[in-house]
Amino acid sequence: MNVATDWIAEVVRELPSLATAEEAARALRTSPRNLRRMIAAGRIVAVRSRDSGSSRVLVPRSAIASYLASCAGVDEPTSRVKVVPRRGARS
Repeated sequence: MNVATDWIAEVVRELPSLATAEEAARALRTSPRNLRRMIAAGRIVAVRSRDSGSSRVLVPRSAIASYLASCAGVDEPTSRVKVVPRRGARS
């Protein structure tokens, strides 16, 4: 692994398996509004939660890792970035 993949692994390790827009934006060091724009443009994969009438956006941890890897120029992020869940985290 190199510096980029180590950093990506560290960033995504702190996230739940499905991060809220706020959590994902914080990890990507951007605003939730800009994150929603990236989702709308198809640059990041996300799902909408319709529980209890809300329409919150959830971003898979793997989508954040893939996006960061593509920005860092890392090829095949899923095979090179090992994501280890944080202790006590629910998947």
